[in-house]
Amino acid sequence: MDQQPPVQPQQPPPPSLTNPRFTLELEFVSSLANPYYLSHLAVTYPNLLGISKSGDDGNTGNEASDPEAQAFAAYLAYLYSYWKTPEYAQFLTHPGATLRALRLLQEEAFRRDIIRPQVIEALAGTGLDGGQGGQNVEAGNTGHNEGNQGTQEDKENTTSKT
Repeated sequence: MDQQPPVQPQQPPPPSLTNPRFTLELEFVSSLANPYYLSHLAVTYPNLLGISKSGDDGNTGNEASDPEAQAFAAYLAYLYSYWKTPEYAQFLTHPGATLRALRLLQEEAFRRDIIRPQVIEALAGTGLDGGQGGQNVEAGNTGHNEGNQGTQEDKENTTSKT
């Protein structure tokens, strides 16, 4: 009776542009910096983000019953866990915007809310890629308040990327 080894958390790919998995994940996380791509994901794949197809705002906790949404949330957490490190962030074209989007996508409420055009417009209009505008997106316009902790963390990660 062979026992299978315990399932280990997946390790990030080595940061090399010759590694196919690394380049695939780099392309995906870089795409997340674009608010209109987030909108596309929300409209095209609402089940992955835990969005009710009926559009019923009262239907919360939808993600808990959808294994695809849970798996995608876990994948986003996995991506954020290593792309925020300087070793990987140095490869991001727009590190501030990418890391901010990944951080916001950690919130179930944000994943549900990005289907709303006003949330996407707030992200696009305030410049998700940094500066004072990004703070408005997090704290005000989208209704997802994380304070300054994540913003400072993103700044530290992107400034130490050399």
